[in-house]
Amino acid sequence: MKAAVFHGPGKALTIEQVAEPSPSKTEMLVKVSHCGICGTDIHASREGPFMAPPETIFGHEFSGEIVAIGKDLVGKNFTIGDRVTSLPFIEDKTIGLGQITGAYSEYVKVGYDLVVKLPEEISDSDGALVEPLAVGLHSVKQAGSVAGKDILIIGAGPIGLTCALWCRFFGARKVVLSEMSPARLEMAHTLGFRQFADPSGDVGAQFTQLTGNAPDIQFECVGATGLIQECITRAPKAGLIMGIGLCDNPDTIVPLLAFSKELTIKWAVGYDKEDFEFTIDMMLAGRMSATPMVTDVVSLAEVPEAFEKLRKPTSQCKVLINLGLN
Repeated sequence: MKAAVFHGPGKALTIEQVAEPSPSKTEMLVKVSHCGICGTDIHASREGPFMAPPETIFGHEFSGEIVAIGKDLVGKNFTIGDRVTSLPFIEDKTIGLGQITGAYSEYVKVGYDLVVKLPEEISDSDGALVEPLAVGLHSVKQAGSVAGKDILIIGAGPIGLTCALWCRFFGARKVVLSEMSPARLEMAHTLGFRQFADPSGDVGAQFTQLTGNAPDIQFECVGATGLIQECITRAPKAGLIMGIGLCDNPDTIVPLLAFSKELTIKWAVGYDKEDFEFTIDMMLAGRMSATPMVTDVVSLAEVPEAFEKLRKPTSQCKVLINLGLN
């Protein structure tokens, strides 16, 4: 099968013929329809402790069709031809980050317990958006109740936007996004958000001017050094800071300031199967959509170029690979 293969930092992905995954008796093979390019993939292609090993095939946000079923699964909940998405795990291994071949490829194998069927009403492209929406959902759930609270979202990339969407969904009083990219600000506006802070200025002061309060909860969705300390500085007494962005560099905070305010700092990662199921239910009900986030759809052959452009994105938000394109 064809796949986009990572060979090391500083090297572009290459399109190659690789072995098709061989599912075990408790696994299934999915023909990939669509797959999102995630910021985690970009991060894993860089030098550092999170770097994926050479020969990795990225891709963990995908939809597709079951084409083979392990012998122990015959007659259970799935049949050949079912359209599905899946949490990107098989037991304790991760799909698309070096342990199992990911979905920047024609086929991907999946486990049984974490596969979720896609209703006919949900398109293949929207099926590939379930995963990033589930990340945002899980992050907001980990924050506890957001209803009636004033929320600051730091970073309006795909995950920042999905956190913002779920905060609004669950009844936040105000949702303010801090972002400097004009393209991402425009995307947030398209999704119905109207209050923004400029990170080149005093974000806390801007937030207070917009809402009349300091932020009850801050979602740090960038992962750059120094941002957690900025959150501590602007937080009110008993405020909550959610670390969502991936930062694998050493960072420094001033614990005394957090201590004096009795802050809670909490991290969230990934999702549960129920997050996928709830996301699909809300998409089906017309109450949640990330479709406007898709700015680019590329073929597998175009992945290397698209991947490199995402290292310094301009107009891109969510880029999807359509494996049906030539």
